[in-house]
Amino acid sequence: MTKNVLVDFSHLADLNGFGEIARNYAPLLAKADVPDIHLIYIVPDHLVGQFGTHIDYIRRNHKRDDLKKLDKHIDLWHATDQQFHLRGGDSHTIQLLTVHDLNFLREKSGLHRWRHIVQLWWRMRRSDHLTCISQYAKNDVMQHYNLGAKVPDVIYNGIASHEDEPQQRPAFVTGNEPFFFTIGQIREKKNFQTLVPMMHHFPTHKLYICGDDHFAFAQKLRRLIDEKGEGRVVMTGKIRDEEKRWLYAHTQAFLFPSRLEGFGIPVLEAMRFRCKVFSSRFSSLPEVCANHASYFDDYAPEAMAATIKQGLSTWQSDGEAAIAAQRYSQGFSYERYTQQYISLYVRLLKDIDK
Repeated sequence: MTKNVLVDFSHLADLNGFGEIARNYAPLLAKADVPDIHLIYIVPDHLVGQFGTHIDYIRRNHKRDDLKKLDKHIDLWHATDQQFHLRGGDSHTIQLLTVHDLNFLREKSGLHRWRHIVQLWWRMRRSDHLTCISQYAKNDVMQHYNLGAKVPDVIYNGIASHEDEPQQRPAFVTGNEPFFFTIGQIREKKNFQTLVPMMHHFPTHKLYICGDDHFAFAQKLRRLIDEKGEGRVVMTGKIRDEEKRWLYAHTQAFLFPSRLEGFGIPVLEAMRFRCKVFSSRFSSLPEVCANHASYFDDYAPEAMAATIKQGLSTWQSDGEAAIAAQRYSQGFSYERYTQQYISLYVRLLKDIDK
């Protein structure tokens, strides 16, 4: 008997980690041959129909109306992140929730923090099964919440294979100076501010800090760049995928000093391009990078510079270490990610028939 599986891809168009995962997972899941499973996607309104006519679509901005019109029982509802705005079904619907991180515990305070704590507790309590995107995220959940016998599975994010796709030199890259590159939302947790004074020790290099800069912290970072960037640090805002690929392919090193990551997609993307990665040891990053990155242990500018100089002194993009890092990153594939979730759906749905 065919089972209806609803997957919430509400963040499909967002330029963040949720969006990156959804844009890769949604098409692969749609193409998979899974007998006795009918897929229903929640997507942004303009993407209805994007993945084929064999899928039913729920518009993100009209979820309740579209679910009512669909008039199908949902056997399994997969909330692909903990920031969903609606989860429906009935007492016979299996509720699956993917938890990405508990960053709010370190970023929020007061009532705002408490609201997030209670909200996630309620959402996990109402879920039949949980997954986490890293062992770090799972350990964090288990440490801060009493889930009883409910133990999350770990399904690592995939990394898309874009190495052979078109690249484009960004307009902001002027001249032929060697440069460093980093990317992420311009928020304090990304720790980009530590890189700015460090650039004093690389007088021939530029640093490009790329990513969504609408956050309040971006103004503080701009002021720091004006004061200590020595005219060689550029905050670019959002960039296109072809520009990101060019930067990975041409940068001398990828710098990622982030303090809070549930996973850390950019470090593995950089490895795909045989790019030397320098990472923090915070949160999930040592788990994800393993021994294929050099780590910052001291955030004084001269100490960070020394770490980079030491790491680059033996690095060659065609050397054994670069090839090993690339092969390691290829183990995090969306094909594997998709198959693991399909297997989980099938396993959970078997419980309905027992």
